[in-house]
Amino acid sequence: METALITTFDIVYASILFFIILSYGNNIKKKHIALKPYYKNYSRGLILKLLGGVIFCLIYAFYYKGGDTVNYYRGINAMMAVFKKNPIKYFELLFQDNGAFARNAFYEVRTYPPIYMLNDIRTYTVIKISSVIALPGMGGFLSTTILLSTLIYLWVWKLYTFMAERYPQSLTAINLGILYLPSTFFWGSGIMKDTFAFGATCYTIYGLHQFFVNRKKIIRILLPLIFSFYLIITIKPYIMFALLPGLLIFANFERLKSIKSTFVKIIILPISILLIVFIANTLFFDFDELFGKYSADNLLEEAAIQNADLQRDVYGTNSFSIGEFEPTVDGILSKFFPAVNAAIFRPYIWETGSPTMLISGIENTFLLIFSIWALITRPFKILKCVREDPFLIFCVLFTLILGFGVGLSTSNFGALVRYKIPFLPFYVFFLIYLILPKEKVKSLKIP
Repeated sequence: METALITTFDIVYASILFFIILSYGNNIKKKHIALKPYYKNYSRGLILKLLGGVIFCLIYAFYYKGGDTVNYYRGINAMMAVFKKNPIKYFELLFQDNGAFARNAFYEVRTYPPIYMLNDIRTYTVIKISSVIALPGMGGFLSTTILLSTLIYLWVWKLYTFMAERYPQSLTAINLGILYLPSTFFWGSGIMKDTFAFGATCYTIYGLHQFFVNRKKIIRILLPLIFSFYLIITIKPYIMFALLPGLLIFANFERLKSIKSTFVKIIILPISILLIVFIANTLFFDFDELFGKYSADNLLEEAAIQNADLQRDVYGTNSFSIGEFEPTVDGILSKFFPAVNAAIFRPYIWETGSPTMLISGIENTFLLIFSIWALITRPFKILKCVREDPFLIFCVLFTLILGFGVGLSTSNFGALVRYKIPFLPFYVFFLIYLILPKEKVKSLKIP
């Protein structure tokens, strides 16, 4: 018989973890705030992240009474049952493929995830990694979510430190984009693929900058960077298609900025562009098995299939359409603007039909208003920023490429609000960066 999702023990233990983690966050803030004033935001962002995870759990446990996160938790419970019966078998299971769990009777069945989660390497990876986090979480739904939210926040904060040190006069834009955005601290905090993908995206950007630009090739940067690549490619490989073009341009142009000779820059620039094209082409077309159905050869057809699938009657009024398209280059390019518009600005507030969708609708309304305002009042500043700052080039490219892919392949609002969270912080930062004036910096010292 299946036990309750949230037990009394889970509530008590999760509460203890919550306050222990907050105490840890306050200590981290106090340790660094003298030299790095932006650390005043560390505990604020952590509180929001933890609250987002708790609210996410409560809504799916008591309002929806089910959903993907509940199914993931059922898989975690089954993995925990294996651990309790035979810890050695549990650790063997962690390193086997997604068919191993179904093939082997390692446990006594108490809770069991839907078979689609066991048959899909992406969902099964989330179950396996979350089960490791569930060990110190004592197998609780709330406590495991709190620990996962904390671990993801550590990666989000790494990105925050990079941006705060790069743009010390734009902390408001960074706070709103990275820490205080409702979509990311809610949809990016539960036991879901989206949470892992968002955290991995944040660390990938930070880690690649440290590795290739700052040249800090140390184990504590390299190992998490490799793991973040693994998570993206395993769980949501299409994000890599959107990340790499902007990141390659960002890394190469950052290195070019350090070269003082104009003559050398003129020689190196075309070589760098050719190198970017070569690397992207090699990865996307010569490593098809790495991306599976999201490989370059299958991507167009997969987008059309997913778009049609998410419009099934089972999704009811939660579905929307940007129009049918053929799985050809001309076919998908004809949907560029409707797709990007859908990804960034939908659901519109009048298209929302639930409390969670309403939050997204309000957020999207502000995004639409600020975007129109920026286009009308800051057109030349937009061009200047993109021309002069390679990281802002990355923000725009990542938003447009991933937004295009998400809007093209997604026609369900429930999926849309989750799929957009990897690029949304960068778009919000770019937007607020354009609108707000520079802030005064008080004794910011970066060792």
